Amino acid sequence: MDEVFDVETLRRAARVAGFAWTDAELQPLRRAVEASLRLLATLDALPLDAIEPTTQYRIL
Repeated sequence: MDEVFDVETLRRAARVAGFAWTDAELQPLRRAVEASLRLLATLDALPLDAIEPTTQYRIL
């Protein structure tokens, strides 16, 4: 996986959101973002073309 979310990218995104985080605070976040992207790539690869979407949800 390409390292799209390096610390500099996260710093810029944090600044846009109004945060002034240090590199030490951003480094664990970068790892979490990369893990999330790996999970999303796994979900995106699931063969769901033949599955009908849910039309009703029940909440107990």
